[in-house]
Amino acid sequence: MLKQVFDKEQLQKVVSTADVWRWDIISKYGGVEAAVAHIVRLWETNHLAISPLDINQANGKTVFVPSCMEDAFAIKLLDRFIRQIYKVRQSDRNRIVRQIATLLKDSGDYCILRLDIKDFYESISFKSLIQKFEDDMILAPSCLNLLKTLLTDMSARQTNGLPRGTTVSPTLAELYLEGLDKKIAAHSDVIFGARYVDDIILLVPFGQENVVENFVSNEMKKQGLALNFSPQKYHKKSSRTAKLDYLGYSISVNWKEKKPNSVTLKISQPKLNKLKAKIILSILDFAKNDDFGLLKKRIVYLSVLKVVRRGKNGNLLAGLAHNYQYVTNGYNCLKSIDGFLCHNITNPRFNLTQPQQNAIKKISFYGNSKQRKVGNFSKKMSVKIMRVWKNA
Repeated sequence: MLKQVFDKEQLQKVVSTADVWRWDIISKYGGVEAAVAHIVRLWETNHLAISPLDINQANGKTVFVPSCMEDAFAIKLLDRFIRQIYKVRQSDRNRIVRQIATLLKDSGDYCILRLDIKDFYESISFKSLIQKFEDDMILAPSCLNLLKTLLTDMSARQTNGLPRGTTVSPTLAELYLEGLDKKIAAHSDVIFGARYVDDIILLVPFGQENVVENFVSNEMKKQGLALNFSPQKYHKKSSRTAKLDYLGYSISVNWKEKKPNSVTLKISQPKLNKLKAKIILSILDFAKNDDFGLLKKRIVYLSVLKVVRRGKNGNLLAGLAHNYQYVTNGYNCLKSIDGFLCHNITNPRFNLTQPQQNAIKKISFYGNSKQRKVGNFSKKMSVKIMRVWKNA
């Protein structure tokens, strides 16, 4: 049985380098050990009580964040206990994309259903999850009390859903949807099915798409969930003429009779638009602080791979070339980003000198992604770089 104790030993297992810089641990406490000791003392003094969550807005959604460092780590440790006890794992995005690309090469006549769960975190019954934990009698009382405190906080805000933004909510959501995933996978007309957070994609025999959709909708209703029918989130068409966005990719199929279909994957336009937004925010920040070095670092950071974690069997990477490693057009879609960048840095209102413009023009999103160029950024610098994109 996993040791569910909120002590120094367990806390040290969840403190990451990113946490060190986020909470300014070095300058405030002198080191991680001192910060850990401080947090544990506060937990003991306050009997692990956490304060009401703070509220932010991001992308039109209400996001809940811990009001202090000790609360953030209490919730993070709680999440670790639940994930390990219940063996909760989020679906592998890359595996899903690979499988879809392979399946769509089949020239048979199928239907692709892309479904989305409306108001995902807000619609999940937090109360029923706590009831499950109480019935299972596996979670320690301290963990249950933390969950009940979060539920009380959400109830006071007149919502019974999960607090979007906390580290434990994705884990709770995965646990809540395990039963739905199994029922969909067991349906006789589902050839392939996958879910990534609130995005569901299904491949079914052509002519059975309505039957499967109604089945999924009814099963979701039993859990208080509903489908999102907005055009950006809903797709129901033949696999032979498929053209949809899924998991950040724009996927299109060119049917070939008696031959494998041609399947094209590009970075979706919404993702490219988010990249453009980050570029604009970076330039606007330069116009305020006149820190050209920081602007240049931000543009480079957006265009290259970053090492998230180093390991004996290879490094864990992040960045455009990693997140969209299955594009089939050689990152040609990023040429438009290079054009967008060059156009905006020449705008007189941003006050970039000609030498500064020339320096930025040497940075290529297309070139860096195609060459899989890796950048070197300290955690402290990464936090400084990303701060301007907080809600982008």
